[in-house]
Amino acid sequence: MTISATMANPNASRPQTVAVLVAFWAWCVLLSFPMIGMTEDFADVPTAFGSGGGVLLGQIAGLVLFVLTLALARPVQLLSSLGRTSLPQAAIIVIIYLSMVLQLQGEEGSTLIGIFYTTLLLVTALTLSAVWTLQLPDLETGFGVASVIFCLFGISALVILGLPENRNVGGIQPNLFAAPLLMAFIFSLFRAGVISIGVRIACFAMIALVSSRFAMIGCVTAFAVYTTAFKRLDSWKIATLVVALMVAIPLWPHIVTILALDDPNRDLSSGFTGRDEYWYSALSTISNHPLGIGFKRATAFESGHNGYLKTLVEFGLVGGGLIIFLFAVTIASAGVDAARSTERASRERRFACARLAGLVALAFGAFFQPQLLSLGDAFGVTLLLLLFRPRTTPAPHGAPATELHAPAIPG
Repeated sequence: MTISATMANPNASRPQTVAVLVAFWAWCVLLSFPMIGMTEDFADVPTAFGSGGGVLLGQIAGLVLFVLTLALARPVQLLSSLGRTSLPQAAIIVIIYLSMVLQLQGEEGSTLIGIFYTTLLLVTALTLSAVWTLQLPDLETGFGVASVIFCLFGISALVILGLPENRNVGGIQPNLFAAPLLMAFIFSLFRAGVISIGVRIACFAMIALVSSRFAMIGCVTAFAVYTTAFKRLDSWKIATLVVALMVAIPLWPHIVTILALDDPNRDLSSGFTGRDEYWYSALSTISNHPLGIGFKRATAFESGHNGYLKTLVEFGLVGGGLIIFLFAVTIASAGVDAARSTERASRERRFACARLAGLVALAFGAFFQPQLLSLGDAFGVTLLLLLFRPRTTPAPHGAPATELHAPAIPG
């Protein structure tokens, strides 16, 4: 069957689409549910996104399953997405590729492992970009089910491990527990309906239960950006915002207590305070290695438990600085895309606004997560997915929903 015939008959590629979606959902399960088996030995480990045998095996299995499935099921779409990367996206790919030079230091084993991880990061980013070649209804279903999976992880963890003690759910550190729930909140924005609303309410409640400040603020930020971008800002919304601010001012002491903004004892558990020592260590590493030390070569202490600082540590002041700048450019581009989407069909506009909301929330969260670009964890996978959406040609206004997002494939 020719490519044109396949595009003319979307049902011809239905088994491949289902295979990709199932592999993506399986990856979501493997990114989250194995954490229920984590022991308390890993509860306060800064690098716990990759720690614990079951967690690590789940991350590896999910990544391998997804990459192989997409490469086998949609090879043509994978190649087409590579040619549709925007200039900032392509520049980030080039910087990551060139950073392999930084791995040529230290022991031979560390060099090989570093090159392997860097290559795997490139493969993961490019493979995730091909997800966007699915039809919009399929993407909507895919993201909607993913949000339910991550939400069910939180519910299952609480049922199996019990209510939080000292903010830990069993052996799961608060931010580790909250990260998949924030991803569920973000993915739920891509799909309308009661189930998505229920997912957002449940996830925010569970995040508040463990007092994960980055995730709580991330949810609020994502919802505010999405609502503002998707629905036009009229006088009623402005009045509601003013009333909300007036109510928040007298309640500020209680808000501070809930978020524990003045509690330096929480240290790496989460938040805005208590991390000075780690940040100073990262700045010291940057000053000693201004050109960078290579992807996955930084220790937890050297990385500062901050995604942006770790990017500078690993890729250097020039390479890491450019990645951070290009990340900001991509967010700005997503904002422009969301602003221009007012004349598009509802589903197309929702996707543009939800992507912007997700990127803004993750950009905030990267200040308090161990890494910006990463492999395996829910935070890193979602960021790579939203960051590397390939360029598309907007369909004419009023085009059928199933055709709005189908990219033109050469040949």
